[in-house]
Amino acid sequence: MKTTIEINEANFETEVLKSSQPVLVEFATGWSLPSMMMNGAMDEIAAEFVDCLKVARVKLDRSPNLGLWYGIRCLPAILYFSDGEVRIGIFGTTSKDAILSQLRPVMDSGRI
Repeated sequence: MKTTIEINEANFETEVLKSSQPVLVEFATGWSLPSMMMNGAMDEIAAEFVDCLKVARVKLDRSPNLGLWYGIRCLPAILYFSDGEVRIGIFGTTSKDAILSQLRPVMDSGRI
């Protein structure tokens, strides 16, 4: 079972911007309730789409510059990156099904 990977300012470029796979990145904190509520959905997506999607988490209390670079003002925030560019932004607490319904139109793979 694949889980989410932790992204920080040091590995963001390699793991997200230069990734050969699309990357779903959750920007959150380690302590806020809305952020903690998303953990299960993100872990389920990581396990279900291991072949075609990398799922990552940025803890903004540890890597605040990433939040500034992407204008994150609402937590949790989920950005979908493909070919190093943001394709979708999902903001606030939501469900796995709601996340996937927004990803389907832009995913290259027909699996989602």
